[in-house]
Amino acid sequence: MIDNSNIANISINEKYLEGKDNLDIISIFGKENLEEIQRIVSGVTGLAFVTVDYKGEPVTETTRFTGFCKKMRNDKLRQELCKLSDASGAIIAATSRQTSIYFCPCGLLEVAIPIVVNDRYLGGFVGGQVRCYDAPPYVMRLSKNMSNLGREMEEIDINSPEFEEALKDSKIYTYNEFLSISKLVEFIINQLTKKEIISEHNKVKNLNKIKNLQDKLADLEYKYRALKIDYNKLSHNTNLFFSRNMWNMISNLSIIEGAKKTNDAIIKYSSFIADELSDNKEKSIRYALSRVKSFIEINKIRYGDKINCSISCDDNLLDKKQPFAMLLPFIQSSIYFNMTMSEDDLNIDVKVEVIDDKDVKISIIDDGHNMSISELEEKYKFYGDNHEGIDILKSVKSVMKANVRIFGEEYKTIIENNSDGGTIVIMKYPLNFDEGINYD
Repeated sequence: MIDNSNIANISINEKYLEGKDNLDIISIFGKENLEEIQRIVSGVTGLAFVTVDYKGEPVTETTRFTGFCKKMRNDKLRQELCKLSDASGAIIAATSRQTSIYFCPCGLLEVAIPIVVNDRYLGGFVGGQVRCYDAPPYVMRLSKNMSNLGREMEEIDINSPEFEEALKDSKIYTYNEFLSISKLVEFIINQLTKKEIISEHNKVKNLNKIKNLQDKLADLEYKYRALKIDYNKLSHNTNLFFSRNMWNMISNLSIIEGAKKTNDAIIKYSSFIADELSDNKEKSIRYALSRVKSFIEINKIRYGDKINCSISCDDNLLDKKQPFAMLLPFIQSSIYFNMTMSEDDLNIDVKVEVIDDKDVKISIIDDGHNMSISELEEKYKFYGDNHEGIDILKSVKSVMKANVRIFGEEYKTIIENNSDGGTIVIMKYPLNFDEGINYD
């Protein structure tokens, strides 16, 4: 037996064991890590290993077991004796709180290394299966008579030619060599145990810190959003009052000068812009269509009867919600690019309907140009990013991206450019989308 009790009992600050009333060998290492440690130690030392819990029950697969031991353990009669030998070695190490070296009932030298943390026995490493011919007489030799079945078994002579082949992978060590290897393994296991306990404690501690930081960050983000909302409201109100005052002033001047058409345009545009700047949370289809109608009316002042727009919508859809302002950018795009590139009249048909009882479908059909978005971008890139046409295209693309991001690829906007002229835009979104989410 090794007189090394100071190493066998791992002394560790109790703070690292807080909340670990059910600490055991598996909870420290994990089964896979234990088996990896076994493989590494076995590879270096040539010893076979298995890990047992505090009851002496194996908790890992065996590592590097010799052909002889596998043969014995495959024998139903001897199997129990082998397991009892492992458990006995572990129990001896546990009760003495020291590494125990002993001969198994078959005559192979074994070692049981206890894992003891602050005087709490958690389990141990049982290994060996080596041949040794110079062990001192005080080294314990377990007998086959330790079990009732064992008493009826024949004695095993490991030096018999009968077992020569089965023992060819069993190392031969002097006792001092085996003692040195056992001390090294004991030191490695104890250091790893201490490291794992401290690492796990620090991991939990750091995770708690991260959780606290995440909570604080979430709180700051909430406060930031609240401040941003207040700021935007203030900004909207300021812009709204300023815009109304400016347009009222211009409208009054147009009346004084007798410019009735100009005054009419100013009033409509003022109302449209004021609505845009207001803090209106209305998202119904009815509201979206009213915005389209207002936009058409404003443009008809400029282009007259060259613009014609028909709008149809199922009555039961009018009060349904839209996830965001998705109609107007396409109407604006149709009017702007057709009116600036052609002298022809423009007819726009807008239709809102339910399909398959689950989706809202919006169709926008015009008889104007047939250029794609990429072709329009190429045509207008000469003017730079600040050009009105480029901004309109950006708005259209933003709507298309938002719809896919929120609802998925199946709700991708379809744009068809007819070879004979005209464009068809098809948009869809779920009829009953989650209105609890802010999609803005």
